[in-house]
Amino acid sequence: MKINKLTSLLLVVGFLAGSSLFAVSQDTEDRLLEQALVSAAVTKEQKVAVATYLKALAQQKTERAEELRALAKRSTGGKFLASNAQSEKFLKQAKALEAEAAKTQEFLNNL
Repeated sequence: MKINKLTSLLLVVGFLAGSSLFAVSQDTEDRLLEQALVSAAVTKEQKVAVATYLKALAQQKTERAEELRALAKRSTGGKFLASNAQSEKFLKQAKALEAEAAKTQEFLNNL
């Protein structure tokens, strides 16, 4: 019985240790995907398609950031602290999206 518990404990610890080694953030994953798309584009048509995709992606992120900024300005009518915290959350998300859009645009310019 003790051997089964010890074995299962070791399996769980091994799984947790192994899974954290290969964890990749969403931003890193997006960058790798964009690099793969660009490196796979050989012909002029493929490069134009990738550029169009990246431009649309940057535009979507910019538009979503604007929507979040508008939501941050809107009053929800609740408690001040909760409303302020929600506005700060929206502004933080908008700033992150604008940074991602800028990185995508920069990547597009280097294409």
